[in-house]
Amino acid sequence: MLQTVDPLFPIGSYAHSYGLEELVQLDRVKDPESLQQYIDSILFPNLELFELPYLRFLYEIAHTENWGEISILDQEIGAAKLTKEIRNASSSQGQQRLRILRKLRPCSEFEKLQELKLSKEVAPHHLTVNAIENSILQTPLLPTLSAWTYQALAAPCSASLKLFRIGQEGAQQVLTQSIQKIENVVEKSLEIERDHAGCFNPLLDIASARHEQAFSRLFIS
Repeated sequence: MLQTVDPLFPIGSYAHSYGLEELVQLDRVKDPESLQQYIDSILFPNLELFELPYLRFLYEIAHTENWGEISILDQEIGAAKLTKEIRNASSSQGQQRLRILRKLRPCSEFEKLQELKLSKEVAPHHLTVNAIENSILQTPLLPTLSAWTYQALAAPCSASLKLFRIGQEGAQQVLTQSIQKIENVVEKSLEIERDHAGCFNPLLDIASARHEQAFSRLFIS
């Protein structure tokens, strides 16, 4: 788990800002304070209400190897990502993660996921591959959810260094404040049931749609 959440693990996360670049262009994020607000008002709700619940659903089903249900969950993840950029970013990182894991830790589960990908039953999305990977590694659920949350927090802090004046220390201060909230967000996410999982954030969707048509940009998404 530690190896694959490390920035050295080459899944291309450095190339994505997940809408942050356009929010900077819109002057919604411009300093450490507004970056913290972005994390609190956009990133954490998405984690608590959508990403962490779906990671949990997939993790629990992975133990049963119910590939039909895994395919449905993967399709639901794609359907919940309303803009092309965000959807493609999720699937490209998932496919890259799967490709590398098949080489590093060959196993029947990863080969089955590759079969489903080739038959277009799954993308697979990044959440899906992460859940199956941690199920195989027998990583406990709470560390799995916490590691995913940390990864999601570190990404915008890293991207911010390229987008506006914040500096390494400023980015680390925002990350430190955010880390203190991981346990609470993970605990709340455990209360979300399948029928109520999802997070609608039009600001992020609009930013992502605008970014796709931007004249110039540093990040893919």
